[in-house]
Amino acid sequence: MELEVSNIIKSKSLFSDSLNWNQINDSLSLLPFGKNDTENNQLIFKFFTNKLRKAGDKHSFFLTQAQMKSIMKTNPEPMEPEGKYLGDGIGLIKVPHYAPFASPDLTQSDFANDIRFQIKRIDTQNEINSWIVDLRGNTGGDMWPILGGLNALIKDGIVGYFVNTKKHNEFAWESNNGEIAFTHVSINTYKVKRLPLKIAILIDSKTASTGEMTAISFIGLPNVKVFGQPSAGFVTANASTNLSDGTVLSLAGLNVADRTHKIYSDKIIPDVIVDTRTNSNVDETLDLAKKWILEADSK
Repeated sequence: MELEVSNIIKSKSLFSDSLNWNQINDSLSLLPFGKNDTENNQLIFKFFTNKLRKAGDKHSFFLTQAQMKSIMKTNPEPMEPEGKYLGDGIGLIKVPHYAPFASPDLTQSDFANDIRFQIKRIDTQNEINSWIVDLRGNTGGDMWPILGGLNALIKDGIVGYFVNTKKHNEFAWESNNGEIAFTHVSINTYKVKRLPLKIAILIDSKTASTGEMTAISFIGLPNVKVFGQPSAGFVTANASTNLSDGTVLSLAGLNVADRTHKIYSDKIIPDVIVDTRTNSNVDETLDLAKKWILEADSK
């Protein structure tokens, strides 16, 4: 197992060049292996996780079959997108995380269409000029249904990139109306009646991984501003590999960049940073976003 994991990390990890492989090989030989394969594999997974963390990888992880079963057994009902009209021509769409493994009955198209349904409901019942996209608490999962759903708010086109910094390659995130990128699964084609004058993106310290990718997909548009707290910093693209014992290794292999080609290697810093400790009874992040939207000057 140690050779299997080593080879995968060497060939696919974004951080492989930062690892001291001679030292790793020496240290592996000193691990207290016994006769229990499951316990031995846990030692190996913990060993490599620690090495990756020290190299700066916050995002990679191992998920064993036992952990998968536990997640499926204990996972609550999946959260659904929520839409609300805030008055003054402002629509709000709150998008939670979407984890298909933990919620197998909720398909990609279901989740994307749920987002579009909320947007359509608000947009058709009101005269909307601007939108707030609330990504606070969005901890990750599958980004493509979320981007597919939120496409209803923007023009089609490239909204971001995966970046292979070693090979200097970029892989565009295409956002096209009526489909989920990469899978090309068909979804609802509703577009808002008018493109928003302004879009406020709300993030916090729990906005991670897919939540961060979603925020990045809006950054760079001239009518967008980000409000809240610095995000969690899980801004790498992970690819999953099934190991021989059934464990899934989700490995950070690529950087991400916004539509302007700016690469993110750590937390997303909001344009307007909000100190949430000032008054817990007031949603200051939302209030500041609304204030910006209602300002006559868009700068």
